[in-house]
Amino acid sequence: MRKLLFIILLGVQVVHAQNLGFNGSGMFENYDADVEQYLVDLNAPFTIRFPGGSISKFHDPYNVKRGWGLSESNIKQWFETTGFDEDGNGLEKWLRKAEEQPAHSYLDDLIALQKKFPNMQVLWVLNVLNSTPEANMQAIRYLMSNGVNIVGVEAGNEVYGKYASFSEYIPDFEPVFAMIRKEYPKIKLGLIVGANLGRNDIVRWNDAMAGYKGDFDAVIPHYYYTARELGEAYDMIPLRNEFDPAKSNDDLCRAYDKAATLLLEENDLLGDGCRYLQQKFPGKEIWITEWNTKPSEMLNNTILNGQWQFSQLIEISKMAEYLIIHNGVGPDKYGMISKSNKYDSEPNEMIRRMGYFAYKLASEARDAKPMSAQNIPNLSKSAKGTYKYYFTNTGEAYTADFHIPAGAAIKIHAVAGKHLYSGCGTTGYMGKGSVKSYEVKGINRSDFNNTIPAYSFGYVEVEVR
Repeated sequence: MRKLLFIILLGVQVVHAQNLGFNGSGMFENYDADVEQYLVDLNAPFTIRFPGGSISKFHDPYNVKRGWGLSESNIKQWFETTGFDEDGNGLEKWLRKAEEQPAHSYLDDLIALQKKFPNMQVLWVLNVLNSTPEANMQAIRYLMSNGVNIVGVEAGNEVYGKYASFSEYIPDFEPVFAMIRKEYPKIKLGLIVGANLGRNDIVRWNDAMAGYKGDFDAVIPHYYYTARELGEAYDMIPLRNEFDPAKSNDDLCRAYDKAATLLLEENDLLGDGCRYLQQKFPGKEIWITEWNTKPSEMLNNTILNGQWQFSQLIEISKMAEYLIIHNGVGPDKYGMISKSNKYDSEPNEMIRRMGYFAYKLASEARDAKPMSAQNIPNLSKSAKGTYKYYFTNTGEAYTADFHIPAGAAIKIHAVAGKHLYSGCGTTGYMGKGSVKSYEVKGINRSDFNNTIPAYSFGYVEVEVR
């Protein structure tokens, strides 16, 4: 397999305006003491997007004080009259979700979470499709009056699939935007923009939105690598196989090697998207409130996906004001923290996955300038200070001499596995008969011995004294 290395030089830590975070979809449904401790252990600021994506067209948490405020009557009426559903799962899924809601409001859980994590920020997704401006404001007022730090609102979720044109969208968000601007002028306002420019309807939507002269602060795209970009690799991945981490799998090696080429070398979906939006909407912030590889059974919770998430969290945060990974805490492989299943050897019900460690490492190594493996900086005459270099290595271990001056301290902070497909427990390629595992156990921190580990990502930290 190929070696692929990106090493980035960091100087003394720079304060960033940009904000990292994760989606709150499914968070309170899966929240427990372990999850809370994991969030404490992140030791990093975060922004959470609530209540989530497709649920936004049904939530009314102030008036329906169960969970996020889903009601059976509202859901049935929606599907009888409109039927729009971004994820395509339909009526039965949403009726089940409404039935499963707890007897208390998640608004109160969010208030308690804010008290536990006072530096937490919240992006709030409005229900512009199936509610009223006043009902939306009631939830915002309740949260704000109880200390929740709402920094921005989103006018729905992927709503371009609902409207025939952008002009039909305007009367659904303008009234509540005006109320928010009047009552909470510090809360920023975001509009939904399309990411797939291969669709003519999306291009028309974006063109019309670019000509809109109304009041808003940010544009909000969602970016997922799918079979459109990664199909050649996806076709090679053997799903739901009998898997033993003690044995190398040649089919997985070939598939993930191809995926590494497509994901890390040949495509730059988020970067290209940000550059397009900067040109299309000058002066507007970019909030990427969902991004990952999709479907989750292909690459999620593996070294390769972690490498990509880690590098994106560092690089794209320079262009996007909010970079919100999908997902934070949930039941499936999208989660940075997710529920265990029969393929996990860890005893806890909720387990840290690869995205958690990618997020933690990226939070520690933010500001960066790219370097090549052949041009590692010579620090022998460097001034006193702390320097950091980040890397992703898709191949075997190799030697890296950083020319460190005498007396300097050097450490490595890295996540590594036996293969690119190595995971933090369950992955999509595991099936009946698989050996329970949790192969990649987290971040290794140690003195640096001039060796970058195989199949790894992380950073080297140098303290010149």
